[in-house]
Amino acid sequence: MTKHTYNKLFAIAAVLTFGGAIATLLDNIYGKYIFSAGALGIVILQAIQALADKLSPRMQRLHRIGFLASLMLALGAYFMFTGSNSWVVAVLIYALVSLFVSFRSE
Repeated sequence: MTKHTYNKLFAIAAVLTFGGAIATLLDNIYGKYIFSAGALGIVILQAIQALADKLSPRMQRLHRIGFLASLMLALGAYFMFTGSNSWVVAVLIYALVSLFVSFRSE
């Protein structure tokens, strides 16, 4: 997958995740489905990036951390479907770890 295609798919998944989170906050019944679709896209794209070859050990480690953080979005989607408000904490943890990883990458 080219970097350009990866970036487009990641942007679409991020918009879906953000839109689903906002829709859920506004009590839209479809918000959790939109969020889940975006979260699934981010998890899959992070997994592809974490399994990529020809990376330095430092970048492999950062991509693995990003993948593990993206699993927090999946946990957040689970919390949305159970009706718990803990999904906000899971999304916050994902956002903070992603911020850390973005500053540490080359």
